[in-house]
Amino acid sequence: MTLDALLPDVSAGYAPDEVPLYRDLDTRDEQYERAQDSAEPFFAVEQYEEGYAVTYDLLPAGFQLAEPARQELDERLTRAVEEIVGDADRPTTEVSRTVGDSLGNVSFFGREESAREVAAVISTIVLDEDNWVTGQPPDASGPDPRRND
Repeated sequence: MTLDALLPDVSAGYAPDEVPLYRDLDTRDEQYERAQDSAEPFFAVEQYEEGYAVTYDLLPAGFQLAEPARQELDERLTRAVEEIVGDADRPTTEVSRTVGDSLGNVSFFGREESAREVAAVISTIVLDEDNWVTGQPPDASGPDPRRND
């Protein structure tokens, strides 16, 4: 049995409770390197002192989102974040978002559950290979702008 046979097929996205969660930078960095070594996208909820962040990066797989998919992602993400921010029972710190064709980040959520819900919404578009086109790698001469260090 190959490693691929053991990994879940997430091309249709994650359910909220299935989204990878990294509670420390060392684990996140290890998984990011694994994604790069395996030419797979990086996708996770990351825990920081300030709260939880959702991050995706398609460039380790060599792809980026086609423009229609990026626009759809932006629209769905707007609705999902507005729903959470508008609910007084769901704490958030200031939520900011960056939605790019290859890299995106939404942060910070006060609760893991909220971050996982948004991640599940994002994953249905970002991890669908039908939404991908060949990616353009960043300039290799400087620090990696895709990392949240």
